[in-house]
Amino acid sequence: MYKLILNFETKEISCIETTNSVFPSNSANSDYQKFIQDVAEQGIEIVEGPDIIEPSYTELRAAEYPSLQEQEDMKYWDEINGTTVWRDTITAIKDKYPKTITGGTTIGPIPDWVQEAVDAYNASINT
Repeated sequence: MYKLILNFETKEISCIETTNSVFPSNSANSDYQKFIQDVAEQGIEIVEGPDIIEPSYTELRAAEYPSLQEQEDMKYWDEINGTTVWRDTITAIKDKYPKTITGGTTIGPIPDWVQEAVDAYNASINT
């Protein structure tokens, strides 16, 4: 069984994991070539897509809230000017990310390039 590993910065498959090792998703790598051969011989069912991690509402809100210094400044100027900028800002973020967003991890789809690489491998051994 092979597990695809997602690079969270680039959102692309960077590594492939087996029970014994992890190797780069690079066609020049011999482990990668063995992976393609195994999939060609045993079927795509031996490959599991990457973990897709969905953040919860608390993580999404925390990333968007202004810093505490900025919030205190908003509160100060709201008091001076009789405005509601701080409350409006915080409410907009809370409305954007409601508590129903629970986050979690799901298994993503297997990218098309895996089947394309297998098809190319099969074509090369059948010629």
